Amino acid sequence: MNLKSKRILVFGGDLVLMNKLIPGLNHAGAHVTWVNSGEILEDNFENGQYFKFDQIKSVAFYVNILEPFLRNSENFDGILFALSEGTLRPIGMTNINVSRQMLEVNYLTFVELIRLVLKTKKLNKGSSILALSSISSIRGLKSKMAYAASKASLNSAVLNMAAELMPKGIRVNAILKGALTTDMEQKHVQDMFAIGQDDSNKSNLGLTSSEELTTLCILILSDALKTMTGTLLKLDGGYSL
Repeated sequence: MNLKSKRILVFGGDLVLMNKLIPGLNHAGAHVTWVNSGEILEDNFENGQYFKFDQIKSVAFYVNILEPFLRNSENFDGILFALSEGTLRPIGMTNINVSRQMLEVNYLTFVELIRLVLKTKKLNKGSSILALSSISSIRGLKSKMAYAASKASLNSAVLNMAAELMPKGIRVNAILKGALTTDMEQKHVQDMFAIGQDDSNKSNLGLTSSEELTTLCILILSDALKTMTGTLLKLDGGYSL
């Protein structure tokens, strides 16, 4: 199981997780192109490039920046969609603007990214597309309705995209991750747990480590599972059971 000579596009992702995941992809042999906003990794890439775009969550970014960027890029053998935005709001505070924002970032950006990659013909035959979704999409949690609905939409996009791209030899899958050990390093997540709004840190088998998530990402992006597509893989320590 390795990614030697494979070019992987990593799209989005929080810095804490990417500081673990991207070096793991590098170690597996992948050349990584990371497109994101905000800070860069603590360490330089062993093999790859980082592109910072401040407006990655805006419609203008996809229209004016991403398509030209893709046209000037080399072809990819895999895509890891890690862009995400969450919110903690009870139903009474979940207005249409909140729901729209969640859908735009967690669902529509994925569809638009893949549409543009296909339009610019930058995805090689035999490629693997992997989206990081959430266990919230299949498990009811307090104050997470808008976020959960947007991730459920992402899951549906993965299933339908897998069916459509299968004749082209392109696989599409998603990981429904629960709480990660890296999540506990972020204060806002600690606060959510502390006030009892989220108990997804109470997985029977413990929290998933960034190393375990990285291993699964490498496996799916590699050629080790050439016939797996349209799969929603739960990685939550048994929390959803």
